[in-house]
Amino acid sequence: MRGSAIIASLLGLIALPLCADAQVVQLANGGQLEASVRQDSEVADGGQVELVVEGVGSVVLASHQVQQVEAPKVTEDEYFDYAANFADTIGDQWKLAKWCQHQELQLPFERHARRVLELDPNYLPAREALGYERRDGQWVSREEIMTQRGYIRYEGRWMTMQQAALQVAQERQKQKLIDWKVRLHRWRQQLGRSSSPEIQIDLATLDDPDAIPGLIQLLGEELDQDLAFAYLETLGRMNNPSARSFLMENAIYQNNPTYREKCLQEVLAQRSPQMVEYFANHLKSYDNTIVNRAAYVLAQLDYPTAVFPLAGALQTQHLASHSSRYTYFYTTLAPEKRFDIEGPKASYRMLTLSDFLGRSRNAYDTVRVQNQGVHQALRELCDGQDFGYNPAAWKEWYQQVHAPKSPTIRLAREQ
Repeated sequence: MRGSAIIASLLGLIALPLCADAQVVQLANGGQLEASVRQDSEVADGGQVELVVEGVGSVVLASHQVQQVEAPKVTEDEYFDYAANFADTIGDQWKLAKWCQHQELQLPFERHARRVLELDPNYLPAREALGYERRDGQWVSREEIMTQRGYIRYEGRWMTMQQAALQVAQERQKQKLIDWKVRLHRWRQQLGRSSSPEIQIDLATLDDPDAIPGLIQLLGEELDQDLAFAYLETLGRMNNPSARSFLMENAIYQNNPTYREKCLQEVLAQRSPQMVEYFANHLKSYDNTIVNRAAYVLAQLDYPTAVFPLAGALQTQHLASHSSRYTYFYTTLAPEKRFDIEGPKASYRMLTLSDFLGRSRNAYDTVRVQNQGVHQALRELCDGQDFGYNPAAWKEWYQQVHAPKSPTIRLAREQ
């Protein structure tokens, strides 16, 4: 009971006398304590940290509650030995306060600075160091000033009530994501090992969007293809924008063809005309493989509006083979057995050839390439029509077949 009370006071900014070899832990709420961080903790989950306080016990905090951990410049014994040399006078207490400040002992510094003000309420250096200001002949603390302005102190920072409420909501949301990641990880660990597992998750009914990041993380670690398929099916069934974006990206980027095709199946299960623009933008890629993958997806989506962008991508400009030898192409990497949840580097995902050439100082040779995948996609979309690699002919056919017809207007005869 005593240990719990002390740990509770820890979060209320009360300093604890601890062991000499402990670290200084700065809390997000402005508090400070000396404790050691247990690296091989068995009780702290992802997003948590276990602190060991000598003579008290351990406490598990969320990672965002710990601002930083650093080795102390002086030990507790050194502080008390040094402080014993100073008298309880204004001069000595201020010297001791400055020494504590130099040693980054924040709470002892404040304690000695406040003792100076008890001895001399108008001692200017101490007032200024503690954040006081002179207003209408009265010393006003920073806390009083900020409170009058409508600010509150939350997690060691001054902010408005609205900002604090938003931060609380964000922290709660972040914790939900962490909880799902931990729960899914434990579920996978015990899968098949116990007839009555502690954690039970039915992927067939899982519909909580907070589980999406954890599900994707699990997917990236999975070696069992059937389970990986189950994760992808769960993401597809959720019909959530975040999950849908992940599936759409991997219907193009995923290098493992089996997983890429599975992602496409899940995309097609929720196909919509709005998807055409996303995939059509990939027809401009500097990577010719991406161009043809995008064309394949557009053919499977089966929306006639894809004809125009496909016709424009029948022939595209790309780096010549001798110029692309040392250039990054994600599609040239060998497929992994696991689902690669990272994909291409962010700066290369939507990179066009003109963007690539514009940001490089090197000179590159380019060649014009006829894209067979684009040609095949057009044939499938246009009911077997074939105009070869002539963009104008494909566009003209589309306009004749799909462009809205002007209504026939008959004028009434004059009577």
